Amino acid sequence: MKRKLLGVSAVEISQNAKIGTVSATYASQRTCPKSCPFFKSGCYAENGNVGFQTNRLNREANRANVLELANREAIAIRTLTGRFPLRLHVVGDCTTDASARVVSTAAAEHRAKFNQPVWAYTHAWRDVARDSWGDVSILASCETTDAVKQAQAKGYAAAIVVKDHADSKAYSVDGLKLIPCPQQTGRAANCEACKLCFNADRLRTIGAVIAFETHGAVNKANQALVQIGAKI
Repeated sequence: MKRKLLGVSAVEISQNAKIGTVSATYASQRTCPKSCPFFKSGCYAENGNVGFQTNRLNREANRANVLELANREAIAIRTLTGRFPLRLHVVGDCTTDASARVVSTAAAEHRAKFNQPVWAYTHAWRDVARDSWGDVSILASCETTDAVKQAQAKGYAAAIVVKDHADSKAYSVDGLKLIPCPQQTGRAANCEACKLCFNADRLRTIGAVIAFETHGAVNKANQALVQIGAKI
């Protein structure tokens, strides 16, 4: 009998058209940093079909701590075949070094099966060392150019949320090279086809930052950006 892992989920093939034919994990928002400006304020994972799953995971997690949820997520990852790229945390995060190490260890095992990439985004980059993510292609989720520079100084590649793409091609803002998400601009069908985020360390090496236009509850997300003083 398959063990039910409360508060987390892993699917062999996601039904999310944005990311493509990939495996994916989902975790309760108990694993997210409460400092995230989009928490309860426009987070895409709180809306639509993903929102139903997020609500269920939040209820299931009850009072489980972040390390217990990370251990459950690691178990869920190990049930996957490894035949597909893996997107960690369509919802969820790792807010401690210990929880990131647990999840990244399972991610490394997934990658070792068929050499498929594992990628994710984290709002907890201020508190979690880049090294704790191991070989995961991890991008720091940022909302301002100052935050991007801080994340890069900590060894992270970065992604930034913007209200609108200034161009469909790469452009510069505050000394940073921003590449608009190719899926959002129509230059790629999905993450699986694009692959830019599959190699975060290369993005950092070349000084590129992936820009994501707000999506989901756009008005709430844009208001959250205004409240933190984001200028793009």
